[in-house]
Amino acid sequence: MKYRIKIITYKSGRKTYSPQFKTFFGYKGLSYTGETRPFSLELESREQALTFIDYHYNGNSKVQTIEVEYITK
Repeated sequence: MKYRIKIITYKSGRKTYSPQFKTFFGYKGLSYTGETRPFSLELESREQALTFIDYHYNGNSKVQTIEVEYITK
């Protein structure tokens, strides 16, 4: 898997970091839970971007099981 962090520097010197994942058609952004999105988040630190890349790499965005508990009284 290939990842990148897109760094945008503004005229004022402020930087934003966008975690992205390489797909067949180009790069897609990663959400707060590690899921791929068509747009990129603009984060304030590189560490946050690396955390979201780790979530995606570790499979945190993949649902393993869903449990439903019904209660009747």
